[in-house]
Amino acid sequence: MSESELKYPSWQSPLQEAILEFDREILAKKIQEVETLMFERLQEISSDPDHHDERQALSDATTILRGLKKAKLSYPDWSTQKQG
Repeated sequence: MSESELKYPSWQSPLQEAILEFDREILAKKIQEVETLMFERLQEISSDPDHHDERQALSDATTILRGLKKAKLSYPDWSTQKQG
């Protein structure tokens, strides 16, 4: 998908680049950059009720990043860790 087709290109374009990256070191850096961009965007829209769709897209992107970390960087799956 091209940047002009993305609804939120400021952070979706770097997310796409991370998804397509195969080098583990570069991927780790790209994920960190995307997470920073997403956090900054959440800070910008946090008090504005008109951004529900983008907040949902950011939530979905967080799930994607978690999957990338698990599949390509061997991070643990924290959602299935036992508590206690």
